[in-house]
Amino acid sequence: MKKLMLALAPVILALTACATTTGTGTGATSAQTTTQQLGMAALKVAVNAKCVTEINNVAAWKTATKYMTAEQSESIQANVCGCVSEKAPNSVTAVDLAAAAFDVNARATIVNQVVSKTVNACVAEALQK
Repeated sequence: MKKLMLALAPVILALTACATTTGTGTGATSAQTTTQQLGMAALKVAVNAKCVTEINNVAAWKTATKYMTAEQSESIQANVCGCVSEKAPNSVTAVDLAAAAFDVNARATIVNQVVSKTVNACVAEALQK
């Protein structure tokens, strides 16, 4: 019986060590990365929606789209808002991304800031194409 316990003890210790990885720090890093990814995804979706709304509310855009086909206006809008969504993570910190993942009010504030910072640059890029 003692031989069996001596043989099983290292196996049990090894399995226990594998099962408890929270003390190594990788669990916290993984959770932080996941939170940032969720925040970034939520931010991109919200930024894209805000961008579309903002573009459609601009009088100059309404006038310009009268002289475009539906496909042209949709293409330009997709290019501009896609650009704004892609540049959004560059305009916020990791803390902001984490807040955007869980707090709707923080997300709205961050989205407004990001759209106002990046939309002009993206419009200029779209017009150069």
